[in-house]
Amino acid sequence: MKKLLSAALAMAIVATTFVGVSSASAATLFGSGCAANQIQDGAIWVSTGHAPASPFPVTAPISGVITEWAVNSDLAVESEGKLAGEFPRILQQRLLVLRAEGPEAFKVVGEAAGGSLNLKGTNTYTARVPVQAGDYLGIAGSPFTAYCETKDPADTFGAAIGGVPVGSTFKVENASGLQVPITARVEPDVDGDGYGDETQDQCPQSAAYQSPCPVVTVSSLSLTHPKAVTVYVSSSLSAPVAVSGTVKIGKGKTTTLKAPGQTVTPGALARFNLAFTKPVLRTLRALTTKKLLTVTVSASATNVAGSVSTATSKLKLRGQRKTVHRTGAHHRKSAKAPAKAKPKHAKRH
Repeated sequence: MKKLLSAALAMAIVATTFVGVSSASAATLFGSGCAANQIQDGAIWVSTGHAPASPFPVTAPISGVITEWAVNSDLAVESEGKLAGEFPRILQQRLLVLRAEGPEAFKVVGEAAGGSLNLKGTNTYTARVPVQAGDYLGIAGSPFTAYCETKDPADTFGAAIGGVPVGSTFKVENASGLQVPITARVEPDVDGDGYGDETQDQCPQSAAYQSPCPVVTVSSLSLTHPKAVTVYVSSSLSAPVAVSGTVKIGKGKTTTLKAPGQTVTPGALARFNLAFTKPVLRTLRALTTKKLLTVTVSASATNVAGSVSTATSKLKLRGQRKTVHRTGAHHRKSAKAPAKAKPKHAKRH
């Protein structure tokens, strides 16, 4: 029995492969590309409509995460001495994500702090703010809030006074010819982990990981039986595992052995049974015990990103027909019997 087991066991450690997932960029910009040319103290602004020529939608076109936002500025602040040099710090703006609660009401559902505001040019800041399709962009500053005076009646605008924390709802007074000088980049968030899939999440297939999706490592141990191969599989991660076998049965023909797939969890040893097909059984019965068939066993695990790791091993299946041993000739010629003596006749007198 011990000799049989040692001949039947085979171990294989996976050779890991990783297939990257690529897709076209789905990120998009929304908001207003106007440059701030006015400031007012203690105000909250929200753009509610754009002129038809605007290159960006006024509301978020998709649900996802705002990963970057920008304040465009073309301000001319008249001041002297030290105060002029302090204006970039004093004019720091805050991004607000607003959800319409009625014709003149908005709820603050997210925010992101900015940094120093250069008075001329584009100021870009990183963020991680969830957004739903249809949400609006608002801006708030302390003590001053920047805005654009476009004088285009198609540019509509809501204004409120005072600080508004996240989760609160406020009402606005409507105006026209004004815009919020903010654009925001929104990226999809397929796994719902709060990280943008394109620039912040290196494993968008799973909310459990933001770093690169871990590659699964799979190991297998195979044992032959008269009518099947039993395969034991372990996995470094919880992953679906498929096990199969290929047997060469002679004359260039092969047959495939299959087992139902299973999800294998770390620390567990899953058992798969590869039953021999009729062609394999017929071939084994026809072969003598001195002849062998080769079966190649593959155990493959797939990680959350779709990359596959495979452990492969080869086993020998011994023929089942017993050899008949002959001990001597079946037919031997008998030794010649001695010739019978002629009867002696009595002499006549």
